[in-house]
Amino acid sequence: MSKLMDKNNQSSDKSAPSYQSIRYLQGCSSIIKAWHERLLEIKNSGNSLPATDENNTYLAFFRSSISSSDAAKLKRCQHIDEVAMQPAFIALWQQVSNKLTTITDMTFNAWLAVAWVLAQVRHVDQQYYVTSKDKAKLKLINNMAHVAGSQDNERALITPLRFEKLISARDPDNFIQLLSRMVAQLQQQGKPLNVVLLANDIMHRFADFQGSNYRSPKDKLTVQWSLSYYQMNAA
Repeated sequence: MSKLMDKNNQSSDKSAPSYQSIRYLQGCSSIIKAWHERLLEIKNSGNSLPATDENNTYLAFFRSSISSSDAAKLKRCQHIDEVAMQPAFIALWQQVSNKLTTITDMTFNAWLAVAWVLAQVRHVDQQYYVTSKDKAKLKLINNMAHVAGSQDNERALITPLRFEKLISARDPDNFIQLLSRMVAQLQQQGKPLNVVLLANDIMHRFADFQGSNYRSPKDKLTVQWSLSYYQMNAA
C-alpha cells in the first residue's frame, strides 16, 4: 500500500489545535478524523459526509476498505485483543504505520485502544478549545476530562469517584476498560467528544505507562486531566 500524503499542515485558524495538544498522534490527526468520519457515515446509513480538504484522500481510502459489517464487528469487540483482527482497525493501522518513525508493542497496543474507544463515539465536537465560565475566561483544551467534569443540574456528568478511579488505573488494560465505559456513558448522555483530542490523550497515557515520558508532573496526562475535570466541576 502506497503511503498517502498527510495534508494536515499547521493552520492559521484559531480553532485549530496546537502542535502540543496533539503531538502524541505524530501527524496522524487527519487519518483519525477521516477514519472516524467513515464510521459515522456507516452509522448514518451510508450517507456520505462532506470531506474536508485535509482528510479527503484518507476518507476515500477508508470508504473503499471499511464496510458496514467491518464497523459493526469493531464496535462489538469485548476486549482490546479482539480489535487487532478487525478489518476496520487494519485499515487504520495501514495508514498510521506509514507515518510513525518508531513502532513498539506499546505503540501498537495504544492504537488498538484508540480504535476501540473511538468506535463508540457517535456525538462529535469539532472544537479544540473552549472558554472557562469563570471571570478569568481561560482558554481550555476541549478534552474528555473537560466534558466529564461539566455540570448537569450542579453535578458533574462523571462522578469524582469514577474519574479518580480512571486516572488511578495502574496498567493500560485497566485504564482502557475504564475509559471505554466512561466514553460510552458520555455518549449515552449525548455529550459530544473531540475524537482527535481523545485519540491523542490515549496515546499520551500509554506513553506515560512506559515511564520517563515527562519532565515534571504537569506533563503527565493524569495531571492534565485532573486540572481539566476539577476546573469544570468547580465552575
